[in-house]
Amino acid sequence: MTDAQVKTWFQNRRTKWRRQTAEEREAERQAASRLMLSLQAEALGKGYSQSGASQNNIVTGQPLAALHGLQPWADTHTAC
Repeated sequence: MTDAQVKTWFQNRRTKWRRQTAEEREAERQAASRLMLSLQAEALGKGYSQSGASQNNIVTGQPLAALHGLQPWADTHTAC
């Protein structure tokens, strides 16, 4: 084989390898996506997401409720 033929052969192999790895990565991505969708559907069926959402609302609402009674800084300086 000439140098040009060897170069072409290696380029073709590299292209084939890249295409194969890209296809494998895409298949893995699709499998992971299907798994996540099935887990979400299972969680919805068991009611996990609803209880998790209500817990999140409680947790995020408590700090704001604690700040409700505070006065602005400007009012404390004028009172002194």
